[in-house]
Parts: sequence; structure tokens; C-alpha cells
Amino acid sequence: MLKTAENTDLSQVSLTGVRAIVLMTLLIEAPRSLEDIREYFIKLKIMEPEHSDDILRIDLNTLKSIGCEITRAGAKTNYKYKLLKHPFALKLNKEEIVILQKAYKRIKNRSGIELILRYDALFKKLAEYVDNDEVREMLYGISILKNHNIDFIKELIEDCTRNRILTLMYKNPSAKEASEKNIAAQKVVVQNDNIYLYGFDFGKKQSVVLNLKRIKSIIARFAGAGNIETETTNVRFVLKNPDIVDIGENEQIIETNENGTIIEGKYYNEFFAAQRILSFGSNCTVIEPEDFKQLIIQKLKNMRDVYNG
Repeated sequence: MLKTAENTDLSQVSLTGVRAIVLMTLLIEAPRSLEDIREYFIKLKIMEPEHSDDILRIDLNTLKSIGCEITRAGAKTNYKYKLLKHPFALKLNKEEIVILQKAYKRIKNRSGIELILRYDALFKKLAEYVDNDEVREMLYGISILKNHNIDFIKELIEDCTRNRILTLMYKNPSAKEASEKNIAAQKVVVQNDNIYLYGFDFGKKQSVVLNLKRIKSIIARFAGAGNIETETTNVRFVLKNPDIVDIGENEQIIETNENGTIIEGKYYNEFFAAQRILSFGSNCTVIEPEDFKQLIIQKLKNMRDVYNG
């Protein structure tokens, strides 16, 4: 945070140093014209209004002398000075980025959307300060939110917090065009690297899961009437080797016996329940309910038919 200086506390030598530090900060944030720099310096009382722009040019040369690369302020740069490189940039190599990628891959599977947003912001901030273009692109590519509109996600989180009802346009995979839906927003979640909105569809009168990438627009937002109770899909199953999987917060270990570990999961809907059970592969056996067990059997038969041609 830059604060206004008191001239009585500054010598001419210290003023030169302060201006250099402030100028570096300004150029790291964005390209600046001489007028931009002058305005900031005067506002912070580290330059007098009657002083010449030659002081600013001397300050620019001071930064160049310590290793900063700064463009000329010409037509190509909209008459602004742009900082291309400075000696205080972060020194990260590809091997270190790979370690970050591996750590993030493990962490993201156990993280909620709020933490995922924080990591996204962290990677972007680190990318701003590295001195290697290839490493910068690697940092930008780590987050699963790299192709999402972050502001839109934050708006939906706020909608869920305030129990709002949304009128939105949604494009189902099988539909030719987007259709209008009235949804009670309940929760934004991360599932298999995708971002979903959990909600209650007033048209279908049932809970739904909407992929954020298929929400084309929000037409209107209305105050909700409180949380709408929705029934979860509860499944009890056995894991032969529970140590090779991460137990989710919506899953509870019931008991362990000679056949394995019995777990009860409570899932938002049948789709996510089936997706979760199938992800365990042969390590999992469904115990109940019977109708869900038959659903999984049928899905496995369909998969077998597809792969067998």
C-alpha cells in the first residue's frame, strides 16, 4: 500500500530512492505515461507540481541502470512506458512447476469451490511475476478454472448463499438450442474437474445438476423463499481396498469386516451417485438400495456392449 509521504521526513537522496521504488511498483502494475507517473508522484508528495519531467526520465534511467528493461513511450505503446523485465522477478523452473501440478492434482480432489478459487488466484498472481514466458504459461494452465469465467462463478456462489431463484438459459447436450429454466440456486461444486450448480428446477419439480459451461446466460435473479429440501441418493457399498481411494465428506465408514469396508454415501442425485460408484471399478460392490444396484448392473452391461462392439 503506497502512502503519502511527509516532505520534512525525506532528504533529496531518500526522495530519489522512494521515487524509484514507487515507479517500479507502478510499472509492474501496468504501463504508464509520463503524465500518469507525474500524477502519482505529486499525489504521494514525492514530487512537486512545478518540477520538470526530466526528473521522471532520470528515475526511469535509474531503474534501467539496475537491470530493468523498459520500452520507449511511443505510438506502439500508446505513449506509455512498459516494464518488460526486472531483476526482482520470481525464478521458477519447469521442474518446480511440475511439482506444483502434482500437489494441486491431489489437493483439488478434496477441495471445495472456495479453495479452488484461491488456488486459481494464486497461480495467476505467481504467473504475473515470473521471468520466463514458458513457465508463466505452465502456471496459467494448472488451475481447473483456467477456461472459466471467475466472476460468473463468484456470482453464482453469492446466489447460492442468498438462496436466490435464477431464470437462466441452459443448453442440454442433447438439445439443439438452449432452453429457459427457473432454478433455486443451492450450491456450486467441483466434480471430476468440472464445475456444477446444484439447484431445484421448478419446472421439473426436482433437483438438478447444471454444468456451468452450459449455462448460456442469467436472465433474472429473484429473492428466494429459503432453502428447498431435496432428497439425497443414499447408497451403501463395500470397498475391498479403501486405502487406494479418498473418502469424501459425504461418505461415512459404517464398519470393516473380512469382505472389506462398508461405506454409506449420500449423493446429490442418482447421476452423481452412479458416477462415484463406477469410479471405484472392481474395488466396489453395491449393497443397497436394490433399485440402484440394478441401475449400476445395467450401466455396466451397456458399457460392455459398447466396448465389445
